[in-house]
Amino acid sequence: MLEHQDDPVRLRIWQQNLNNSRTAQESLLNGPKAKFWDLLALQEPCSNKLRNTKSTRQWHSVYPTQHFTHLLQRTRAVTLVSAALDTNGWKQLAFPSSDVIIIQFSGPFGKCTVFNIYNDGERQDTL
Repeated sequence: MLEHQDDPVRLRIWQQNLNNSRTAQESLLNGPKAKFWDLLALQEPCSNKLRNTKSTRQWHSVYPTQHFTHLLQRTRAVTLVSAALDTNGWKQLAFPSSDVIIIQFSGPFGKCTVFNIYNDGERQDTL
C-alpha cells in the first residue's frame, strides 16, 4: 500500500534591483514570471509622488516599518507578497530602517523569517 505524502511546503522568492525603472517593474509584474513566485523582494522600485510603489491586485505591498513615519528617508526596498498566500500565515516584523523589510511566515512547518535588505555598498549602517 502506498502512503500519501503531502506536497512539501515551499516559498518561492524572486529578488531584483529595478534601478527605479517603471518599465522594469511593470514588465516583472505583468509578465509571465510573476505567477510563479510567492514573494518579490524588490530593491530600488519605482514609486509615485505619494511614495507608493507600482503593484497589481495579485500582490500585497509591504513597505519598511519606517516608510510612513520617516517621510524624508527614501524607501529603497519593498516586498510584494502574493495574494494567494493566506494573510493569517505571515506578518511583518518591525525593524528601524527604511531599507529593510522583515516578514515572518508561520505554519505547520514552524517559522520562516525572510529579510529583504537594500545595501547601497557605500555605507555600513543598513543593519
